[in-house]
Parts: sequence; structure tokens; C-alpha cells
Amino acid sequence: MYSLKISLANMSQLLKSQVEYEISLTKHELRVVPNVESIDNLFATFSAFEADNGYLVHVEIDGKINIFDQSSSEYRKIDIFDQDDVLVSDDKEQTDIDIDRGECEFYPIVLALFYSAVPLRYSSKPIEVEKSADYTLMSEDSYDQNHDKSREDERGLNPFAKLDIDEFE
Repeated sequence: MYSLKISLANMSQLLKSQVEYEISLTKHELRVVPNVESIDNLFATFSAFEADNGYLVHVEIDGKINIFDQSSSEYRKIDIFDQDDVLVSDDKEQTDIDIDRGECEFYPIVLALFYSAVPLRYSSKPIEVEKSADYTLMSEDSYDQNHDKSREDERGLNPFAKLDIDEFE
């Protein structure tokens, strides 16, 4: 496993400027995302802000991946991005990350952000509405445009339809 440790002593440097690392994943780590053929230029960027009881570290991943396109059955290069904030504190109940001998291991967080950024399925073409006798397949946007919520309320499918909001104030 790759290591990406930042010491508490160096944490103050992140307050002044952000630090960027190029990330390489192993074949074992890529098995989790079988639709990804390869990774190009994956970077993790760190910056920090002082918090009441430690540091708030902002972590971003940014890069390009070659992912299987289900509409063309070919691999395509797409951009990925994700971010998170991690509280680093000596208080074990407050911290989001373990501190071992004055160092924080950020690689598991970077790996989780990578997995979160990779789409489970990718298609370069938008999903068109497909109907059969048993089902209708459509994109979430198409559903939102075509779905009549008032009809759902009339048929009793929405258990919250008859709630009076004023009763909860």
C-alpha cells in the first residue's frame, strides 16, 4: 500500500500554501473499479485551516481516467474530481483521522475519494427513454420532467401528502 503521511509538525506548512502529490494506484487497488482501464495524472491536493482544537485539512483529488463507455463499448478518457474536509486533532473523540507517532496517514482518504469519484457506469450518450410492457427506463432528469407528483399524491403513494406542515411548527 502506498503511504501518504503528513506529520503534525508539517501541518502548519499547509496553512501557508497547498501541497500537491501525484498518486499512483496499484493493480490491487484498481480491482475495485473494473470499468477503469488506466489512470492518467491523478493528483491529491492538501490545504489546511486552523480549527478550535486542531486543523481542518481540505483534501481534493483531480485527474483523468480511461473508463469503459457502455454506449460505445470502448474506453474513453474522462476527468474526475472529489473533495473532503478532515479534522485533525489530538482529541481522539474529535479527530477524523488516527495520529500515529505524530503522523497522519492520508492515503486511505485519498483512495476513498478516488473510489467515490469514479462512476459505477459511464455512458457518453444520454439515456433515452426505453419502454416495454414491464418497465420504463429513463434518466433521472427525464423522470423529474415527466413525473406528475400530484398524481402520486392522489393515488396514495406518497405517505406524506396529507401532512400539514403548520402542525410541526
